Amino acid sequence: MQRCVLLITDGIDGITGPIRVAYALGKHLIGNRINVKIITPYINAEINRSLIREGFNTRSLGKETLIGGQVGHLWIWIRNSLFMNRKIINEITNDSECISINLSFEVPIPSTIFYTQGYVGELLRDIAMEFPLHYRMAYKLSSPVIKMADNTYSKALLGSKYVIANSRYSAYMATERGAHVHGIIYPPIDTRLFRPVNNPSSDYVVTYVGKETQFDVLRAIANTGIRIIAFGSKVPWLPRWFLRHRNIDYRGRVSDEELVKLYANARFTVFPFTHEPFGYVPVESMACGTPVLTYNKQGPGETVINNETGWLVNTPEELVKLAERLWVSGYPETMRIKARERALLFDEDVIISKWLSLIMEIGGTLDKRNK
Repeated sequence: MQRCVLLITDGIDGITGPIRVAYALGKHLIGNRINVKIITPYINAEINRSLIREGFNTRSLGKETLIGGQVGHLWIWIRNSLFMNRKIINEITNDSECISINLSFEVPIPSTIFYTQGYVGELLRDIAMEFPLHYRMAYKLSSPVIKMADNTYSKALLGSKYVIANSRYSAYMATERGAHVHGIIYPPIDTRLFRPVNNPSSDYVVTYVGKETQFDVLRAIANTGIRIIAFGSKVPWLPRWFLRHRNIDYRGRVSDEELVKLYANARFTVFPFTHEPFGYVPVESMACGTPVLTYNKQGPGETVINNETGWLVNTPEELVKLAERLWVSGYPETMRIKARERALLFDEDVIISKWLSLIMEIGGTLDKRNK
């Protein structure tokens, strides 16, 4: 196997979202005595110390912004897409000792393997419909810059030797832009952490709220009398009614341990979204034995099996109507078993073994070419 693997990531605030894939893969590579380097726009100091203790070699490009949260990441994405330092590009792409794997939106440079996880431009287009007027106006005014940034991302993807997608939907978006996608590897889930509990209470429905959430759908569900517990903090605004609704208990950011309990004790998880190339929430929920009600499209439409591990609908109206029926009438208990079985296909060991096989194969091919 290759002596060195370079992981290119977004700015690291925590081990969440796309960073999960890099972290899980890096741990297994280090366990196989491979030198693992991480290059990122910035990294939280405490997390950096932790990664170094685990054997990672980290390098920050010093691109942290004073703007925090999702808006800060968006700013770095635009800035690097328009003004990426040529010296940094050459340094990374000319590191012949390493297989480079780009898992980043914020460092758009060609790599040995480009792991495409969707397009920020399409995400912003879809979620803008749910945002307040001033956010929609800001999106409209900045759309030419967003298009330029998306084009830079596409060029980096097209310039890479191999393209791997995190879902069939992401693969479709890439091929629509002229890329040849060599395979699909879904993100991993820690099914030892996310697991069922005995005798779940089933006295509420759980949901995640974020930038892709359809809040009007949640309001319609809560108005039927369904008790909802909501978690999540990656949204720049929350409707006032959402925080005051008598049937919604908003918990904000929760620990992994609390999240497992929320999933596992829910009657079902409801996930109304505008844009989701993969979607951790449905798979985490299924790993906890809790079926998922969501849309028959994009990433969740690939992971949830209709009427076996959850329910897939086509419209918001269908989703609200079915949520009410499930709340009143329930569903077969065997669905919880099938949900857990489905999630095991996304287990970290299963997914990372696919990455290791790919890296070995590509490393062997590159070695032959260099002789």
